[in-house]
Amino acid sequence: MTGNKLYDYLERLTAYQLNRFYKYVCSPLYNDDERIMRFVQAILPHAKGKTLAVADEKQLWKQVFNNAKYNRPKYVRLLSDTVKKVEHFLVIDRFNQQKQVQYAYQLEVMNEYKLNAHIPELLTFSFKKQQAEPLRDAAFYYNEFQLQQQQNLFIENKDQRQAEKNLQDVVSTLDNYYLYQKLKYTAAMLHYQNFLTLEAEMPLLNEILQMLETKPSQLPGIQIYRYIILAYTQPENEAHYYNLKALLVANTNLFNREEVKSMFVFAMNYCINRINYGNAEYLNEILGLYKYALQNNLLLEDGMLSQWEYKNIITVALRLKEFKWAEGFMNDYKALLPKPDRGNAYTFNLARYYFATKKYDEVLRLLQDVKYNDIFYQLDSKTTLLKTYYELGEWMPLYSLKDSFRVLLRRKKLISEQQKDNYMNLLKLSLKLFKVDVKNKAAMKAIKAEIETTTNVADKSWLNEKLHQLL
Repeated sequence: MTGNKLYDYLERLTAYQLNRFYKYVCSPLYNDDERIMRFVQAILPHAKGKTLAVADEKQLWKQVFNNAKYNRPKYVRLLSDTVKKVEHFLVIDRFNQQKQVQYAYQLEVMNEYKLNAHIPELLTFSFKKQQAEPLRDAAFYYNEFQLQQQQNLFIENKDQRQAEKNLQDVVSTLDNYYLYQKLKYTAAMLHYQNFLTLEAEMPLLNEILQMLETKPSQLPGIQIYRYIILAYTQPENEAHYYNLKALLVANTNLFNREEVKSMFVFAMNYCINRINYGNAEYLNEILGLYKYALQNNLLLEDGMLSQWEYKNIITVALRLKEFKWAEGFMNDYKALLPKPDRGNAYTFNLARYYFATKKYDEVLRLLQDVKYNDIFYQLDSKTTLLKTYYELGEWMPLYSLKDSFRVLLRRKKLISEQQKDNYMNLLKLSLKLFKVDVKNKAAMKAIKAEIETTTNVADKSWLNEKLHQLL
């Protein structure tokens, strides 16, 4: 059964969901095909036991069709029909979890059937439940808009010309939903496409930002996404970032975990951009954000920590020389790395920890054990080797590495042009520092000026540290 759509669905359902799905196919309201009911009954133990991949098709066929001869096309049709039932069940299951959405649809039905005498009670109840909702995300504002819509339709149906039409409430709730989503997805576009021309690609954004400047929204979600956009489009105005951080910490409980994580990633990326432009004080900022996110379990996915998050956190801690904290984090979170990545990620980051603590022989030993199955491991390992050879004064290995590093940067298409520039500049400036005659004041002045004026450099802080030592 490997590779079919039904298998892909069922392996992701919990035992609780699988039991409900069986009840669904046994209900004549949703299913009148007894073959599907028998098939689900036969396949359920395999789905719960995670043995679908090795289930015997002919045995399953027998449990559905008894002694009828196995017919592959007919079996495939049964699979297809069952997939449709799974998909319908999941839609219904999702709908059943969304009570506020159900109230809006119930009001829509009551308005359609002109049950005016019974609508006010449900309206009052629905609005009360709406305000009791703990989250203030896009779904909240959309549900509020739907309720206002149905209230307006109820008023219109009564045909009372003097009655309050609540049109302002309908428009306001629609604006809240629209602004929230507009700013949220604009922020995402800026995150992925830093080169965007806003006027050409994002209609009405400037007008929206101008409106919110003169008439600020009091809704936390809109405020947060506004400050994300401002921080990305006006990075030199650091007040936007600090306003964003304050809002995030104060309103974490108003959004679901995934959205809070996404908001923190926006803030972290702003810090990374500032660091890349030489603002080293943002190292403290991003480590503070990481620590907050770790304390609130925002970085874990299914109880696991990504090897890239693991690496990024250790990198920041080492640059701040928080060696004890970095070592504790590295060891404490090792077990939370996905098993296929665990050994490689731990070995690589331990090598970088030894580099930061000047145990260079350990660095060379550990990097021999790193499996270079990812381009970013290759780049960072080459960078660490480059700096280790520099620190050890190893002239021959350093120049040998120079050539292999350049070949890697030229050949790998996955490396962006900006990243290539960053690493090539690091390589070029490192070699110049290695060769420079410290007694030659003009040469020292020239290389100091070149390091200061070159913007795209990987690990510029290390170059500045080496320059300072030579001076």
